[in-house]
Amino acid sequence: MAEYLYQDALTGSSVALDDTGLARVVERAVPSESCHSLYFPGCSFINYAVPLMEALYQTLQQHELVDGISLLCCGKILSYEPDGEATRARFEQQLRERLAQSAVERIVVVCPNCAKALSEALAADESTASIAVVPALELLADVGYQIDREQAATLLGKPGESITLCPHDSCPDRESGDFARALRRLLPADSWKEPAHSFARSLCCGSLLRAAGKYEAADKLSQRNIEEAQEIQADAVVTACFSCAFQLSMTQQTLPVVHGLELLYNWRINWAQAGAWMKTRFLIEETEAPEVSQEESGRSFVALCDTTAPLEQNADEVIADEASLRDEEARMAAAILEDLETTDGQDSPSPKE
Repeated sequence: MAEYLYQDALTGSSVALDDTGLARVVERAVPSESCHSLYFPGCSFINYAVPLMEALYQTLQQHELVDGISLLCCGKILSYEPDGEATRARFEQQLRERLAQSAVERIVVVCPNCAKALSEALAADESTASIAVVPALELLADVGYQIDREQAATLLGKPGESITLCPHDSCPDRESGDFARALRRLLPADSWKEPAHSFARSLCCGSLLRAAGKYEAADKLSQRNIEEAQEIQADAVVTACFSCAFQLSMTQQTLPVVHGLELLYNWRINWAQAGAWMKTRFLIEETEAPEVSQEESGRSFVALCDTTAPLEQNADEVIADEASLRDEEARMAAAILEDLETTDGQDSPSPKE
């Protein structure tokens, strides 16, 4: 099983993740003094698709769009834990301080929930109010990437066929529409039809209700979205939100549901098994972690700056293993990128005419 090693720019901790998201904090150091553009993949991406997360990180680095990465949670999920609002407020204050200390000017996000939560948290303090929050999909579209029509059809099990995609827009993106517009920029021309409800009028996928423990109501909302896709005779639902993709996939098997990055990178997430994978959220300090067991909430929390917790490996082992981990990372990411064209001598997703 492959492992991926990341040094978190905001905490300095080195974290090893396997390809299901299982995490080990292996070294602690000082955070980055300067990280002007920060890749912030978010918990859902970490949970469901570490190899894809790494491939996107390599793409962003190749185009000099990011300087570092942080695996931290955006804090939104803390609201659903005991004493949630107070815990979330403490975490957000720590997060703002770390972002200011690292001179972050832009956060590149993959998750619409992270985008909304971070934007609101940053606006609460003048030291971070000027930090921009930008969808990674928007940056990919800006530099010319687009999903290949034939590749998408093959990934969805319809090689050589003309497919129709139904975009699903997430609740936290309703106000800005940034993710909705970026997703459509990446889709091949004339490859999608709008459902009855989209953009600001989009229907919730049900994941918010699921996070609150209201499973039956969540599943009913999911089914309504699938019915709207069927009304336009879509071959699949495509979304810019991993939480939406998971929720819409786990409640039915009638219609495939994919994240736009799955189509762009030609790499399918096994949504049927994703729910069994790691559900860890990374926080900054132990004092922020909710006092609740994973059995109670289905989530566990790891404090990257908790100096009282033992490391999984000592520093010497980390130094010895880092090269092999990076070699394996490169191999796994290359497997995702191998079918994509080469641009300017670099293996990266490339737009196709």
